[in-house]
Amino acid sequence: MTHNLSPQTDARGVVISECKPSSLEGYERALYQFQSNFGDATETLAATVKNDPEFVMGHVFNASAMLMMTERQYIPAIRHSIESAESLSHKSNDREKELIVAARDCLEGRWDRACVAWDRVLARYPRDAMAIQCAYLMDFFRGDAVNLRDRVGRVIQHWHESVLGDVFYINRSIYLLVGSTPCPY
Repeated sequence: MTHNLSPQTDARGVVISECKPSSLEGYERALYQFQSNFGDATETLAATVKNDPEFVMGHVFNASAMLMMTERQYIPAIRHSIESAESLSHKSNDREKELIVAARDCLEGRWDRACVAWDRVLARYPRDAMAIQCAYLMDFFRGDAVNLRDRVGRVIQHWHESVLGDVFYINRSIYLLVGSTPCPY
């Protein structure tokens, strides 16, 4: 079944390749779950890609969210999500292709290279909430104190009250850049 869908943007204005409106809604719900730890982002994403198997960003985010759990039991599912996204590369935009590279590098233990790939995405799309969250978590896992502070600092000027999800990044950046108050979450 072919859908005549055009590229869309997420709630922060970041381009996402063609998908069903319900897929974009599922993506946003999963992103909130991923950022807040309320709910199960991978469960939401699994249902989303089941409903829209050609939703590239759904596969990429599903793999990335599972990677951030750092649990070996998810490796087969992560590999499947990455391979699904890679098989849709003809439909992917440049951002999604780079996020696929980051996920593949992370899966294969090249964490430094994954962070470089996320940085390339963030240089062009500083409001990519999934990329900043994954890179931030990977900075923590790698013990990279400089990037824990500076990665958020490099993108914070693009986040403000009108940007959905800003509370996560503004609060985190205040904590990291000032460092004098406890992190609110």
